Amino acid sequence: MLRKLFLLTFLALLIFSCARSPIVHRTQFIILTHQQEMELGNQAAKAILKREKLVKNPKLVERVKRVFEKLYKALPDKYKKLYDWKVYVLDNPQVNAFALPNGNIFVYKGLLDFVKSDDELAAVLAHEMAHVILRHGAEKYSTYEVASLGEYLLLGKLSPAYRQIGSLLYEAGVSIAFLLPYSREQEREADEVGLLIMQRAGFNLDGAVKLWERMTKKFAKEEPPEFLSDHPLSKERLEYVRKLVSFLKKHPEYAKKFVLPKLENS
Repeated sequence: MLRKLFLLTFLALLIFSCARSPIVHRTQFIILTHQQEMELGNQAAKAILKREKLVKNPKLVERVKRVFEKLYKALPDKYKKLYDWKVYVLDNPQVNAFALPNGNIFVYKGLLDFVKSDDELAAVLAHEMAHVILRHGAEKYSTYEVASLGEYLLLGKLSPAYRQIGSLLYEAGVSIAFLLPYSREQEREADEVGLLIMQRAGFNLDGAVKLWERMTKKFAKEEPPEFLSDHPLSKERLEYVRKLVSFLKKHPEYAKKFVLPKLENS
């Protein structure tokens, strides 16, 4: 009887926690409310800022904030108001960046040393902003919470890029589920929506192609940067980005409407 009741409760949770994304048009399983999403992000940001050092070089910080502000202003009003959009630059040599579900984005100094232009930097920032808008962090959290995986066990599943941050959050009693690697589908969606944000902000979409091409070429035979351990590249993904960039440059109306085109064989 108890088992039957549990199964009915579990099925009800699955049904009522499914919602269709208005942007990518697929059903997402999310057990968090928007308020809970924000609270989780706020807790994580507080723990990170308490332990991690921020870059003090005003020129570097100003550059990141300038690009970030331009992207933020290009967002549809709905998404400007939903999240606490902020960007921080961590004094860390890793080539990495990540977003929290509350809209806080953390960029590592090593990434700034790697990018060659504001367009390339915008590609990374817009990609992370897309993860927030698409609620990918909440989606990951929901999947692993329902799977009843303990936070300690999740530490072993984190990519090398996030083990230090994950340990920090674990010690602070903050969930680390949203630091787990994104699925291929989520990465593809963030690529797509990130390009829409870039184009709305007036950045050159070729910057995204150049960034991923350089990363693919540079790290083909050597250990990839931490960023790629959580955002893995593939020939198929790179080719799709090229294809989408080419299409969006010819059809800017998709970015204006903030809707995704359906490409053949995509």
